[in-house]
Amino acid sequence: MSISLGTAGLGGAWQSAAATVSAPLWASDALFVLSGLVWVVLLAKYVLRGGARWRNVLDDLHHPGQGFTLAYVPIVGMLTAGHFSRYGLDGARWAYAVFATAAAVIAARLLAHWVTGGLSAAPLHPGYLLPVVSAPFISSSTASVLRLPELAAATFAVGVLYWLAFGTVVLGSLVAGGGSMPAPARPTLTVLVIPPATGGLAWMAAHHGVLDMIGYGFAGLLLFTLLIIAFLLPDVRQQSFHYGYWIFTFPVFASTNFLVRWLYGTGMSGRQAVAWSLLTAVSAAFLLLCAATFRHALRERHRAGHRVSAV
Repeated sequence: MSISLGTAGLGGAWQSAAATVSAPLWASDALFVLSGLVWVVLLAKYVLRGGARWRNVLDDLHHPGQGFTLAYVPIVGMLTAGHFSRYGLDGARWAYAVFATAAAVIAARLLAHWVTGGLSAAPLHPGYLLPVVSAPFISSSTASVLRLPELAAATFAVGVLYWLAFGTVVLGSLVAGGGSMPAPARPTLTVLVIPPATGGLAWMAAHHGVLDMIGYGFAGLLLFTLLIIAFLLPDVRQQSFHYGYWIFTFPVFASTNFLVRWLYGTGMSGRQAVAWSLLTAVSAAFLLLCAATFRHALRERHRAGHRVSAV
């Protein structure tokens, strides 16, 4: 699902560019359609392989390392509902209600599991912030787009509270752990940039794109966190390509989305050139990642065919 989420994240960045630097909106539409297609295919596979059973869903939620990834499903749904709301506000609101409720249920169930010792067998990592912090912020942004200001304020408050509470626990655990995070989980360190990016987007969406001191505060948090991630790159890089590389995409694209909005709000000279540079760079990275993913998939299929022939 990180493929779908990352694609939607880039669609959001292009949507912001369409609203600020006259980028074509069709590019954003195409990315959200692609994200939706991947979302439908993967969700269908999950359901067919047992995901329709509540017991299996609970088992996946309680997985100490990957339980948070189920939040990808309603997050992509909320982003897509908000983007295409111009084609029918009432329908988008109903879709948002379904996905926002699902996101809330997943986050609450995860927190209930975690506070009763469900994470004792695994080290904490920033991926756990996605359902309890980033999802509420994304819900707030979508509610603002759908003209539901009261709901936007409510979900924004949830995101802030659990960012302060749970984010402190996760960061403290990382510092106290002294580098004990296993290598496969280290890419989740990039998720640290998602809360300030999505929180900043939610705040600006609630204030109709106007940049105030709180907006500058989110920008400062994001830029400082990006600096931390820059120093962590040697630790998060992988030895060879695999599908897990897509976990890097949403943090990068969400940050780009907020920075495009922030640059426009500052009114600084040259903001259009900087925004287009950011958008071009992340779009090129997305295309390269797509090409690498297709190549990896073909190699895996080829290897599987060889194994079958050998048998």
